Amino acid sequence: SGLLEILLKNKTFIEKKIEKRIIISAVASRTPKKVLKKLNKGTLVFDNAKKFLDFNDYDLLVELIGGEGGIAKEIIINSLNMGKNVVTANKALVAKHGIEILKIAEKNNCKIAFEAAVAGGVPVIKVLKEFLLSNKIKKVFGILNGTSNYILSKMEQTNRDFSVILKDAQNMGYAESDPSFDVDGTDTAHKLSILSMIAYGKVLDFKSVFIEGIEKIELDDIKLADTLGYKIKLLGITQKIKGKVSQFVYPCLVDKKATIASVNNVNNGIFIESDFSESLFLQGQGAGNYPTATSIISDIIDISNKKTTNLFDLKYKNLNKIENFQLMDRVGSYYLRLSTIDKPGVIAGISKQFKEHNISMKSMLQKDSSIKKGQATIVLSTLICREKDMQNAIKKINNLDFVMKKTISYRIEMA
Repeated sequence: SGLLEILLKNKTFIEKKIEKRIIISAVASRTPKKVLKKLNKGTLVFDNAKKFLDFNDYDLLVELIGGEGGIAKEIIINSLNMGKNVVTANKALVAKHGIEILKIAEKNNCKIAFEAAVAGGVPVIKVLKEFLLSNKIKKVFGILNGTSNYILSKMEQTNRDFSVILKDAQNMGYAESDPSFDVDGTDTAHKLSILSMIAYGKVLDFKSVFIEGIEKIELDDIKLADTLGYKIKLLGITQKIKGKVSQFVYPCLVDKKATIASVNNVNNGIFIESDFSESLFLQGQGAGNYPTATSIISDIIDISNKKTTNLFDLKYKNLNKIENFQLMDRVGSYYLRLSTIDKPGVIAGISKQFKEHNISMKSMLQKDSSIKKGQATIVLSTLICREKDMQNAIKKINNLDFVMKKTISYRIEMA
């Protein structure tokens, strides 16, 4: 609906800029009567997208159905096989079937564009493919999911638990009735795998993305992180490290003074680090009908203004199978929250495990339990160490006789 509104309201304005006519030849909608009211005469309205399989009076298909397969995939492949260009906002489909689709597009000398599939109205793909074409990308990281960012922001701002804020987000339309992909990190991972492909020429490899979501984050950790000078954010991080590419999605602590920490509510914020432009930051609405529609129209104009084969096209033949940098090889610092019996020797026992695993403590905060006498909460942050050493240390710490619950841990990112 956002796409139709912008195209119809600004039709003359857009056509004058691109020096081409825009004709909406057909639309498929589950609510055809509503759509008919908005359209000009002459546009066909189908009540089922399958009817596009027998329709060819168009130059470019815009797919906004969603979902990683089904009719969305079917009509895209059908269009490409007919020699039609395609614009999509479907990150799940691109992340899962992007290679297959790119091959078909190349074979038929067509374009497939998907700026709106990542970060809604933030033009990160265009920046990577065009503006930074002359630079080698070192790292791309940031907040790529507005729903999870809204939940974490509101938990911090209102002092309310995850489940309460999630329900609010659903009532306001920021979260789906089934919010799994948003809160478990899958949506961010879809987008991150696409960014890895564009940034490094890496063959799409969604299955290799390490994913942790925000569904287990407790209000206690948001408060304690704040005391230590941090905020908790769900980040997607892809980076070139010694010829390998990392693809990590996880909630982590970032310094409250860092730019990424100030990106709140449904906004997205993305950093791109390259060899000559150094650090570039993009922020904006990551979802919503108008921001997404703006990205879609940008792709439509790009395709209509450029030759079929051009410098900025993403070609399957130029993609490489680059080895993945494994999470266990990550080097960084960590936040830990332990629930222990309050007795002498606890700190010494934890310190012993740290020493055995080459981990140095940076800070420590101890609080008596407000729930039960004789228990304590110990919050630690570490200096830089290896993920493998940290995970092994946590396993040993969890087996100590004074530890009451599994240790809560989060990575700290120097964003």
